[in-house]
Amino acid sequence: MNPESSRGHRGLVTVERVAVWGLAALAVVGLAALVVGPGADLRTASPSVTIDGQFDAEAGAVTLTHAGGDRLTDTSTHALALVVTDADRNRSTTLTWAEADQLPVESDDTIVLDDPRVDSDGDGNYLDGDVSVGFFLDSGDTIAVRWTGRPLGAPGERTTTLDTVTLGNETG
Repeated sequence: MNPESSRGHRGLVTVERVAVWGLAALAVVGLAALVVGPGADLRTASPSVTIDGQFDAEAGAVTLTHAGGDRLTDTSTHALALVVTDADRNRSTTLTWAEADQLPVESDDTIVLDDPRVDSDGDGNYLDGDVSVGFFLDSGDTIAVRWTGRPLGAPGERTTTLDTVTLGNETG
């Protein structure tokens, strides 16, 4: 075999290998973009959660439910807070849903907020929910669910509102 033709053949194999590896890398990047979506920041993205609220005006209580999205674990979550705003008085109070030692919070987990107006269970204590606000809950009041944590790879802790529920006559 001619040494010149042997060198040419080896060079062709190297170019083919580089082309195959390049195409494989492009396929992986394209697949990741399809799965994650455009503009996603994998290292520093805050969690995404949907919260449903059921308001029982007669009982003065709201049941909030983690209705889907990310599972909130102690890996990146430091606290999950509820900022309840009284629409009539434009006054807010912050309550704790979960701190790091009370996690995870995941789909179908609930918390009940109540006001001091009704003794729902008849035990003489008007604070019957998991947490209680110091004012009466009415239609138009809002509850913002705020996440505080440090996403994997983020330079520091951040606070983000995951969802907001506005109380209505039957549902939030």
